[in-house]
Amino acid sequence: MRVLELYSGIGGMHCAVKECGISYEIIAAIDVNTTANKIYKHNFPESNLMDCGIESLSATQLDEMKIDMIVMSPPCQPFTRVGKKLDAEDIRTKSFLHLLSLLPRLNNCPKYILVENVKGFEDSETCLKLRETLMKCNFTYQEFLLTPLQFGIPNSRLRYYLIAKRSPLKFSFANTTEIMTSLPSINSEENSSSTNATNISQPSTACISDESTRTNDHCKNSSHISSSHHMQSSPAKPAKKKETQHGMLGKSINNSDATDKKSPDIPAATCPICRESCLQSAGYNMRQLSEGEEEEDKYLCRLVQDFLEDQPPEYFQPFMLTRKDLKRFIVMDIVFPCLQKTTCFTKRYGHFMEGAGSIFQMSHSISEMTAASELKDRTLELKNRDQWSDEDYQVLSRLRLRYFTPREIANFLCFPATYNFPQDLSKIQLYRTLGNSLNVRVVSKLIQLMVKEQTSHVQV
Repeated sequence: MRVLELYSGIGGMHCAVKECGISYEIIAAIDVNTTANKIYKHNFPESNLMDCGIESLSATQLDEMKIDMIVMSPPCQPFTRVGKKLDAEDIRTKSFLHLLSLLPRLNNCPKYILVENVKGFEDSETCLKLRETLMKCNFTYQEFLLTPLQFGIPNSRLRYYLIAKRSPLKFSFANTTEIMTSLPSINSEENSSSTNATNISQPSTACISDESTRTNDHCKNSSHISSSHHMQSSPAKPAKKKETQHGMLGKSINNSDATDKKSPDIPAATCPICRESCLQSAGYNMRQLSEGEEEEDKYLCRLVQDFLEDQPPEYFQPFMLTRKDLKRFIVMDIVFPCLQKTTCFTKRYGHFMEGAGSIFQMSHSISEMTAASELKDRTLELKNRDQWSDEDYQVLSRLRLRYFTPREIANFLCFPATYNFPQDLSKIQLYRTLGNSLNVRVVSKLIQLMVKEQTSHVQV
């Protein structure tokens, strides 16, 4: 399979093509971002990486490449909820529109196309143009809105995906004009609830750590993991929360005296599940989740701890939050090892706090969590976000809050263990490029679905 990788970034699509198990050759990867290209070349030194604008491509060049598949993740800024949403009028969309103008002119049109973008792209004029172009070129396509949580990965990253294949090729499932929110069921193995519950607790080839980072095993060969991991069983967690004027309030389903805010820390010998439940209850207001994200709790995911680097404390010192960072405590989404979800890591992670990604809490102390939770309640009640006393800072510092490391974020994105970064890049550069990347596992599953041939299903 001759694959053209457009907007190649740090190589997420490359990793996904490799993971999905097809026989492939990346004939070219194209991007203009110098930092991303440096990381790409570091990991794929033999690849034909072209540092040029897609607008410079011609139909003749594409024909000469004899492409079987195009995979791409066009710039998302014209369609993001925090952007100006200029859509087709945004200069960053021009390269994609140029590509769409080339497709009908190709003599050797590709057989397969995969597109990834942010939620919201599906309602854009640019997406409408994409659909029209695909139909003009005799492609059948299917659109999706998927999150890694559906694949057992504890990271919320809802994205738009489109897979297309050119006639006479047909999908192995009955496609529809509606946007699917889960992968279609194409075999009984992926539909088995017991299979899902069993395999989700096993590690995956996409994310096994190497010795250099000593990362825990996670995401091992999960080819049986369905796209819809609904909750079968999980560690004890707080019951359904109810709104108060100060945030989300909930109690542990264990409802034990040990979860009371006045209680001391639970001894180390106490049942780990009870302790996890108490931590969640004590930190009832530490999450920053939208209503939609709360609905995502129905998925059965691996624990955050399975995606962490196993390193000595001094290794994490550069990632600890500063006093300046702690001033933004009110808007942080704080997670700890036993939780099953982190928020989306964006390119602003590491230098912008609100909505940029979860913060990791290294302390396991219930009393320290309780003190911080009470501080947040008081701060919200007083509407005080700027005036912090030394005592307040001490309360927060005891939580030992830190940023997730670039390697850990790469783990959540399911990059393989062999994937690493050039030593001369800063944390901010790494966070920015990772935030612009994609989830390798999700794309890998979509490629597998895209290339699978029709059997007995009827195309509609």
